[in-house]
Amino acid sequence: MILVLSGTEEGKEIVRRLHDEGLSLLTTVATEYGKKMFEPMGLKTVCLQGRLDASGFSRLIQEKGIDTVVDATHPYAIEVSQNAMNACQKNNVRYLRFERQEVEIPTHPLIHKVKTMAEAVEKSGTLGKKIFLTTGISSVAKFIPLKNEKVLYVRILPVPEHIALCLDMGIPPAHIIAMHGPFSEDLNRAMFRQYHINTMVTKDSGGVGGTPEKIYAALNEGIDSIVIERPRIEFPQKYSSVDDVVSVVKDAGCSPKA
Repeated sequence: MILVLSGTEEGKEIVRRLHDEGLSLLTTVATEYGKKMFEPMGLKTVCLQGRLDASGFSRLIQEKGIDTVVDATHPYAIEVSQNAMNACQKNNVRYLRFERQEVEIPTHPLIHKVKTMAEAVEKSGTLGKKIFLTTGISSVAKFIPLKNEKVLYVRILPVPEHIALCLDMGIPPAHIIAMHGPFSEDLNRAMFRQYHINTMVTKDSGGVGGTPEKIYAALNEGIDSIVIERPRIEFPQKYSSVDDVVSVVKDAGCSPKA
């Protein structure tokens, strides 16, 4: 049995491809919204929703007889990846990491690279008044201390719970852009102009995550970009091609569906 930790577009594609190969698999996502993404693919029955720590992963591995874990979570979900690796090591289960390629970030006076979210918050405090956050719901709270001196706009997934969290943190409804990306450069530019944005904050989520479109939209609008670099973690086996991951899993002789 294969366990795919999805939550990314490539994760969904890996699940679909392995399922089409007739392999026995399960996939996990953190949110109900993520689970619904599998409905149009007819794969909701193989999808489990919920957040797991290392012991949770171990229980799932043991209960379902998992022999291979494919970690296709977001590049910044390092706690999930570390928990999965620890559980695999403890249970002598093979761990494969899929991680989308990084994009080449241009060198430009308007582009500010930082290593952590804390550094991004600190840098945001030194730049323009209107900040456009594209770093996900989990990071919004870290920017709230700036709210008295800056104007925050947040672009998040259209999940009711996420919208409610923003409202609870004091983000006005008119400053919450709840949409599913990725977004084109033109649409990013239109949003920046609409809200008179001075500073855009993003992660290097790769080409699939729309990072180039955000950065070049900001450059072309003449606004500052803060780019949070990817955390560095050592993986035993890492791939950046969906084809490679599917091939490796197939070649391992994983059991077909009963």
